[in-house]
This record gives sequence, structure tokens and C-alpha cells, in this order.
Amino acid sequence: MKSNNHITVILTNENFEKGFLRLRRSGVNLLHFPMIKTSSRKQNSNIDLKDKECIIFTSKNGVKYFFTDSLAKEIKMDEKFFVCIGKKTAQKLKEFGFEASYVCKRNYSKFMSDEIKKSGVLKDKKSLLVQGSLSDNSLLDSLISFSNTQKAIFYNTELLNKKYDDLEKICQKEEPYVIFTSPSSFDSFINHYDPKKVNIVSIGNTTSSHINGKGFDTVLTSKMQSFEGISESLMAFLKEKSEYELS
Repeated sequence: MKSNNHITVILTNENFEKGFLRLRRSGVNLLHFPMIKTSSRKQNSNIDLKDKECIIFTSKNGVKYFFTDSLAKEIKMDEKFFVCIGKKTAQKLKEFGFEASYVCKRNYSKFMSDEIKKSGVLKDKKSLLVQGSLSDNSLLDSLISFSNTQKAIFYNTELLNKKYDDLEKICQKEEPYVIFTSPSSFDSFINHYDPKKVNIVSIGNTTSSHINGKGFDTVLTSKMQSFEGISESLMAFLKEKSEYELS
């Protein structure tokens, strides 16, 4: 079987996540070139957290920047009802000392609203949707159709205007597998590199749809929208590809 040592996998998300460690253990040449950067964002004075009974999180960054914001530090959170998208977001919430009151089973925001509506967890609650600067209003529009929900931006996502010389050389010579975990990471990548020279791997349908909309195809879209899920999918894909080449 073809050795994994000759396969290069590039990570483009902001931080190196533990969920990718199994890729490294599989023997691939795993490299990290961040394409985006997040930072805290000061809130508007019209947000009254004391008045909100429920806080809705759609990402780990949302949890992180919410609890490090001065607004959140000024009030007690013990009686808040927390809704999280997926187990990873709920785990991040736990790092700040709080248990998720409700965890949506699927890691896609487009399914989150339907699940929340069916569960009835937002009924008679004033809720706050915590998101980043690049989020659209599709989830908010769906939520406000059946609940009293306000949206607040707690962090900014910036495309890194930086070209890595080493990455450029790898793209020219090796046709690496490049993992994109968000549309913004892909947008940053195409500002400096040619996607046609790499094998594009996507964390889920939302990111893949964005990539397709830009005129490029993915070689793999993970069925599970998590770092562990995309690692498993890529490992299985590489194994099948190696076996096929030898047949």
C-alpha cells in the first residue's frame, strides 16, 4: 500500500485542533497554515443581557468571545438557559463552568431552527443569538418567526492577508490535500493560491456549497461536521484511493 508519508495535508483553520491529531498519527505530513483570524468585538449599548433568559451559541468561538466580553462578566449567568449547536460547542461552554440546557443534534445551523422550534425550548423566553461578523441573518430570520430572539455579534473574523512561501512551494510540487472548515478560510486561500493545484477537502455541505459557488470542486466533503469527522473521512478516502491505485 502507498505510504502515507508521501501525502501532505494542509489545515487552514485558525488554531490547530486536537481533532486533527489522528491524521498525524496515521502518518501523513500534516501542516498548519492559518487563513483566518478571530478577535473580540465590542458590543452595542442596546444589548441588555440581564433581560435575556436564553443564550444561543452556534460555534465554539461564540462561547469563547461571549464569556470573555465585559458585558457577560457584569452579570450572573447561573440561571440562564443555554442552547448549543452540537457537542463540541457544548463542551466549550462547559470549559467556562456551564452546562448546556439544550444541545442540537445536528451541526448545521439550517437545521438548528427546525429542531429548536419542534422542541419548544424557546417558548416564552427572551433569547440572544451569539454569532460572528461573517454570519448572515438566515438563522435569525428563522428563529424570530417563532420566538423572541435578538442577534449580537461578539467576534470578528478576518481573512489573513498573508502569503506563506512554503505553502506556495507545496502547492506547486505536491498537490496536497487542503482542509477547509469554513467558507471564510477558502476565501482567504484563493486570494493567494490556486485551488486547481490542490485537492480540496471540506468539513460539510455549507462550506462545499460555497466552494462550488466559486467555481471549484471538492474531492471530499465530510459527512460529520467536526474536526474528528473530517479526519476520519479523509483517512478512509486516502485508504480507498491507495488501494484503488494498486489494483
